[in-house]
Amino acid sequence: MGHCATCSGAYRQARRYGLTIWRMNAILRVQDDECAICGEHPGDGGMEGISYWQVDHDHACCDRSGSCGRCVRGLLCKTCNLRGVSWYERLPSERRDWPRMNAYLSDPPAQRPEAAVSTWGDTSGIRARDGAFASWRSTRPL
Repeated sequence: MGHCATCSGAYRQARRYGLTIWRMNAILRVQDDECAICGEHPGDGGMEGISYWQVDHDHACCDRSGSCGRCVRGLLCKTCNLRGVSWYERLPSERRDWPRMNAYLSDPPAQRPEAAVSTWGDTSGIRARDGAFASWRSTRPL
């Protein structure tokens, strides 16, 4: 099925990580539409237009090129995904003393039961943001 230019990037991202759009939206719903680690909105702080969250997954399960979907932990802002999680996981266990990161890694939002349940809002569009200062919107059609 073909998608508009706005939606096709999100569909490719979801497929690469073994997810569907409704599943990504369900994960965002569980995360209260914010980065699961730092709590920031809207996702990556860029000004380039439509942008989507970074998918964090356990690299011990799948390599960097994608994911099976079962090892997805959450949706993060670009900084937390590229500089936060990977840096933190390389620390020796005795130095891992960041409570918020430990909570995220021990109870990943994408692996909670409620992140696997679809509601109407999860299927009504793609949660995206339009520029760094724009509010959340749902792009259509699916």
